[in-house]
Amino acid sequence: MNIEHKRRAVFTVLSEVVEGAELWQAMWCWQQQFSHKSQFELNGFLSACNHIQAIAGNRANLYRRLISCMMLEEKELKADPIVDMQNYAEELTELELLNPFVEATAVSDWSAAFSTVARDIFTSLRSDTARSIGKYAQEQAERHSLDARLAYAFTLWKESPQGVMDIADVESAALRKLLNYIYIGLCERLGPVEADRILSHAIKHTQAQYSEPDVSQLL
Repeated sequence: MNIEHKRRAVFTVLSEVVEGAELWQAMWCWQQQFSHKSQFELNGFLSACNHIQAIAGNRANLYRRLISCMMLEEKELKADPIVDMQNYAEELTELELLNPFVEATAVSDWSAAFSTVARDIFTSLRSDTARSIGKYAQEQAERHSLDARLAYAFTLWKESPQGVMDIADVESAALRKLLNYIYIGLCERLGPVEADRILSHAIKHTQAQYSEPDVSQLL
């Protein structure tokens, strides 16, 4: 079962009971933290959304519905909401509220791990696609006034992606924003299915190289 199918199943169920900003908040939580996990993590997802009243008061039924919808054929699911989710994420980024479900990490130096994730993503792309996505991410970083140290380090790194970004003491929230810009660029140029595959592989490949930090905190 691919990520797009799972995302459509989750959206089909949640959109029946949640609407507006709360719906997109819950969908982005699933995308960032649970999309690459098994369906058995759905209860954890519902727990993460426990602050949304429509979910908190209906968890048992929603869990059963989610499991059931995962088994449905694509024609029975609602359309992929990824574009609306990306729009929501960009709006949150502008307000510096992206990924409100993740607590700040205590890691002080993400230089090696974050550089490895970025390298794994960009080296998997054709050179022209990598340049295009790198340019997009850089433009978004400048547009949203991302941490200047990170924006500068990323600009230098793009010229020599085998190196390590000098981003010691840059907050993980800023790293998540930059990774989100890269992810949105991937979605726009390669589509959400391929973007999900590339990001998932990069996270897993990087985590296999580092016992710590928990690289999934970047999502």
